[in-house]
Amino acid sequence: MLDADVIIELLQLDVFDRLISQHKIHVASTVIDEVKYYRQSGKKVSVTFRQTYVTQGRVSEVTATVEELKEVMRKLPPLQQQALDAGEIESLATLVNDSELIFCTFDAAAIRALPFLDATNQAISAERLFRLSGLTLSSNLKLDVHLSEKYFQSNLAQGHMEFVKATR
Repeated sequence: MLDADVIIELLQLDVFDRLISQHKIHVASTVIDEVKYYRQSGKKVSVTFRQTYVTQGRVSEVTATVEELKEVMRKLPPLQQQALDAGEIESLATLVNDSELIFCTFDAAAIRALPFLDATNQAISAERLFRLSGLTLSSNLKLDVHLSEKYFQSNLAQGHMEFVKATR
């Protein structure tokens, strides 16, 4: 399952189509609506994500129920709740209700929320997803620091510390 930030970055890097040819990709309904464009060579490129990927059956849409959304929010402290956008909340709600899913995001708040939801083993960095998928970038492209395993693990460690503090 991918978050909007990852989808947009993968589209920019021109590897999204290769990724979906290798994996069954799930995207939350709210996230689908968030992916509207990406930038390439400094220009905005419009994306009709639903029509191009979901309607064509190339990406699966998942939707969380109101009860699942409320349950995720109940488990998160107020500051965590405020830091997440609707797409991340729906993605996390879907994630905790399907143990088969793996979530890829580089949103710090979403990563830090994982320990509160007992979902740390169901998430990976974009860098790790690239490696597991055998995806490589053109030699002129560099992986953004936000996609790195180091960034992911740093935010996950921060989330663990916040979780420990909150449960004392």
